[in-house]
Amino acid sequence: MPDIISQTIRLSGQRPLAEGKESIVYQHPEFLNVLLKVPRQQSRHFRAFAKPGLKRYAVWRYRGLINWYREYEEYLAAVARSGDLPGFLPRLFGFSRTDLGPAFAVERISGPDGEPAPTLIELARAGRIDDHILRLVDELFDQIAESGLVTQDLHAGNIVWSGDPDRLVLIEGLGDRVLIRVRVFSKRARLRTLARDKQALLAKLRELSPE
Repeated sequence: MPDIISQTIRLSGQRPLAEGKESIVYQHPEFLNVLLKVPRQQSRHFRAFAKPGLKRYAVWRYRGLINWYREYEEYLAAVARSGDLPGFLPRLFGFSRTDLGPAFAVERISGPDGEPAPTLIELARAGRIDDHILRLVDELFDQIAESGLVTQDLHAGNIVWSGDPDRLVLIEGLGDRVLIRVRVFSKRARLRTLARDKQALLAKLRELSPE
């Protein structure tokens, strides 16, 4: 087996590119187009698993990696429906072993300048939410609606602007947290939630944009 597959990737001492509530994101040390998402050991899902007593099935089985399970499930649903991934999702490259624990290897999305793609939060704070970006927001939500995928966290920090091709990409927020997943079976419920999330996102962008 090639060393590139079997070796443990060293991330200790490397500065994260981003940090969220559930995971910490690092640049892959050998592949510029790959990011490594390492779960936070103190995330609420790890804490939920550590508590004594009965647990929900998903928490019992997937422990602190339950978000990975939800995300991967939606990726599989997308491929099952169309045979390919929609353009608003980064590619997945599987799982890797690192000195900080397991990592989810995902495509790095670059912005128009070749640097890591800026989030909508960053664009808003820089006063760069123009008609073009708003048109891309419309296209993104139309694509999500058409895909049939379920989303859970469509806030401005989970959406980035790619330069090639010119598009918005959802880097976090797939899957459903609830026990009874109505939106998986009900298109009406899913579209209603999407419309609400879009209005909340646009309001947040207006709030963050300089006067």
